Amino acid sequence: MQVYAQSIFATAERWIVSRWPDTKFISSIYTISIQLMQRGSVTVAPYKLVLRTVIVVATTVVAMMIPYFNAVLGLLGAFSFSPLTVYFPVSMHIAQGKITKGAKWYLLQGLSMTCLMISVAVGIGSVTDIVDSLKASAPFKTVS
Repeated sequence: MQVYAQSIFATAERWIVSRWPDTKFISSIYTISIQLMQRGSVTVAPYKLVLRTVIVVATTVVAMMIPYFNAVLGLLGAFSFSPLTVYFPVSMHIAQGKITKGAKWYLLQGLSMTCLMISVAVGIGSVTDIVDSLKASAPFKTVS
């Protein structure tokens, strides 16, 4: 989930910097030296720390309010896994490496198809989970 959240963080950070570019809190960056690290120091922007914490807390609150939130995330993950993680990288590797039809090409295509079938199965399972959760849930009502 952290990988998918990076684009949300980046979009929110760009918007905040464009909206309030001269604010000291937003423009301040601190360097902290840590002796045990290879680089020896880490740069920290306080507004990024606060913003990312707020986004994570808000997402957690939404997840706690919606009983089928995990199923929705599973459905989104199923839609994005095969194309973003497998199909596009495999296609780029085949194109860049100029791999012609042969054993390696068929293995890469088989990997791509296997992951597509897994994504379809996960998508079906997530939809089933969402339907089951909707049958059993009563939004905005407490269960005792």
